[in-house]
Amino acid sequence: MTIKFDKYTSTKKLAMAMAAYTSVSIFGPLVLIGGVGLWLDKILGTKPVILFTSVFVAFIVTNILLYRKTKAITRWIDKKSQEAEVDKEQKNKEK
Repeated sequence: MTIKFDKYTSTKKLAMAMAAYTSVSIFGPLVLIGGVGLWLDKILGTKPVILFTSVFVAFIVTNILLYRKTKAITRWIDKKSQEAEVDKEQKNKEK
């Protein structure tokens, strides 16, 4: 999965995008999977067994999503750091 962080021209924009992604990553699975669990509990009359199970599954999904995003950002930051080091070395050689 390739994530294009280069489109963010400032740190503030990147931080705001990450905050939005984090919010959606937390509430999206909780609402979707938890909602299905609540609906199934009502239909099957198993309150609150399926709801608790679905909230646990949503927690796992949220952690996976956030881990993948953090890993991608870390790789991007490492790449940018290496590029900055190469640029700095080239400038020092030119002097």
